[in-house]
Amino acid sequence: MLLHQKVLFNKQETQKIISYANKLEDRVIGTYHPNINDGQHDPDGGHNLADHIAWHSSAEYNWVSDRIIEWLKSLNLKYQIHNLGYEFIVQKYLKGYEFKPHIDHVLSVDKKTILRERLYTILIQLANENDYSGGGLFVDNNGTNQINKTPGNACIFGPAQLHWVEKIIEGERWSCTIFLEKDALIKSLI
Repeated sequence: MLLHQKVLFNKQETQKIISYANKLEDRVIGTYHPNINDGQHDPDGGHNLADHIAWHSSAEYNWVSDRIIEWLKSLNLKYQIHNLGYEFIVQKYLKGYEFKPHIDHVLSVDKKTILRERLYTILIQLANENDYSGGGLFVDNNGTNQINKTPGNACIFGPAQLHWVEKIIEGERWSCTIFLEKDALIKSLI
């Protein structure tokens, strides 16, 4: 199982990343995993408020991508990462919101065929863990591998890996998601 994590940002920097979200849109997202829900797409699998922010829309975001890419260079990944794709997504989970177990590939209209494969998923914890209860992020098949809730913690894993966010019991959970597809990667020589 591919999973790396490290605290990359301090509390002030996580607040700055949160401030980049100008227009949080309420979204309900379908989830899919071939071994969950009898392999059926769940149209109500995830719920959060989100702002999709294109990296190229401002040079102000370069410090975030530079810090992440520098960390990723130090990892022994199958692919080297030369950019962070098209966008980053700042997300806010309110009380009652969750993201059920899923993988991150993009499905076609039949909701079973993988239309676009995502090769890595990067998640960044932005909220202070005292700001909410519940909302644990897990990356594995048995619910034993909870990701560090320290603000600024970044993790990377393969998108075919099962992962989920538990229901928020109280407060608000902020995070950032980055999906890496083929355009962000070059084959490693290792």
